[in-house]
Amino acid sequence: MSRTSRLTTIATLLSGRRFSSQEELAGALARGGIEVTQATLSRDLRSLGVAKRSGADGSSWYELPSPATEALDRGRQMLDLKIFVNETRVTQNLAVVKTPPGHASAVARAIDLTGFDALMGTVAGDDTVLCILEDHVSAKRFRKHLDALSGRSGPGAAK
Repeated sequence: MSRTSRLTTIATLLSGRRFSSQEELAGALARGGIEVTQATLSRDLRSLGVAKRSGADGSSWYELPSPATEALDRGRQMLDLKIFVNETRVTQNLAVVKTPPGHASAVARAIDLTGFDALMGTVAGDDTVLCILEDHVSAKRFRKHLDALSGRSGPGAAK
């Protein structure tokens, strides 16, 4: 199961009932056919912005923020961009980002979270991310921005 599917399932479970422990939530996931380690579940809860709330009676439970949003930490985003961006090419208002097989989705999500103002959206395949920009000038600026974020700035970085 993909990380995105697992996060969606966790959000759905948390929206439907209260879980007082990670073990209880992991059990519900296991009953649905999703086996997770405590470390993975903890990272997923943090990524979703889940907080532990306490009631007046002393009980506690996990709660999604309203509305539920995924908050990918900057360290993970930078890691995805530094390690998995192999090449960026620009044509017209499009940028094509090449990644190793299986990493385009993570890179597309990291790109989406950069907050680049002229980025209209991304489409990820297996090893390619298509980035749609407002115009050619924005696409060239985006390539330079992505090269800087991925640590590939300098001669020969932009293709």
